[in-house]
Amino acid sequence: MKIKYLTLSILLASIGAQAATVNNTVYGKAQGQLSWKDNKDFQTQAQFVAVGDKGSYKTDDFKIIYEAEVQYSDNFAKRGLDDFELNTARIIIMNKFGAAVAGHGYSGIYSDVYKRVDIHQSNNAEIFSGNKMLWEQAAYAKNILAYATPSLAVGQGKLKLVGSIVTPKEDNGSNGDVVTARLVYNSTNFNVAVGFAQIDKKFPANEADDDYKRYSIGADYEFSGLTLAGLIEINKESFNKSENTYVGAIKYQYSAVDIGVSYQLKTYQDTTDNCDQSLFIASINYNYDEHLSFFVEGAFYEEEPVIFKDNYSADAINLGIKLKI
Repeated sequence: MKIKYLTLSILLASIGAQAATVNNTVYGKAQGQLSWKDNKDFQTQAQFVAVGDKGSYKTDDFKIIYEAEVQYSDNFAKRGLDDFELNTARIIIMNKFGAAVAGHGYSGIYSDVYKRVDIHQSNNAEIFSGNKMLWEQAAYAKNILAYATPSLAVGQGKLKLVGSIVTPKEDNGSNGDVVTARLVYNSTNFNVAVGFAQIDKKFPANEADDDYKRYSIGADYEFSGLTLAGLIEINKESFNKSENTYVGAIKYQYSAVDIGVSYQLKTYQDTTDNCDQSLFIASINYNYDEHLSFFVEGAFYEEEPVIFKDNYSADAINLGIKLKI
């Protein structure tokens, strides 16, 4: 018995000796806008209101990061969503052997490959956006299990490999609805990432004949406040006949003003209609301080093929305000 208590005392003492650092932050953010949209009445919108909590627990051996965020948006109903959406609820465990991620949150391929060209405040890949982006990759994923290798020094930057399994559906007979891999290289001025995603043929409501494969590459280069970014997405056996999407984006920061311009071009396969779509977006954002900003933004589509139209995307001019606390 004495040996058991002695062993327990030594174990507790060793745990107590680990210098742990705990941080926690509760935050809020909101964005509202005036919107003039083609073929629709003038609107005032609560584009999103979000409340979140994030924090970390760090010792000499490992670090745990947790994040949770709930959003409300006037635009959710147009996308068939609930008024309130739990977009993020995930935990990240990091140590010298790499990092593991579990839960809901941003898709890793979106964050590492696509986000560099998603530069605008109102028209973007977020689910609160009033307009749909032309690329197929979603910004968020549910039921993520991912692993990232430790970063390896290569040249002037660092390289890592990430793999994940995403299972948003639990009753379709597939334990890996979406399987992904990506190679990410980051340096001071130049960043590039290559991504691959395979979506199981059982994932769509009507089972497809083949698994859907998506390849993507994104890169950006920054100098003197100017950032040039590009993206190529290649789709094979897609469920909606999409083929390739090409995106270019330019962002310039001058003092408190950010100016952004982007262009997207998308092609489809095996269609008799016009097989190209394009979207041009331009925005000016003024950062009053670290908490408050104002923006004006315009989004303009070329005529879309009839069979690929949705019920909410249209040419729009938006004037908005964003607050972060």
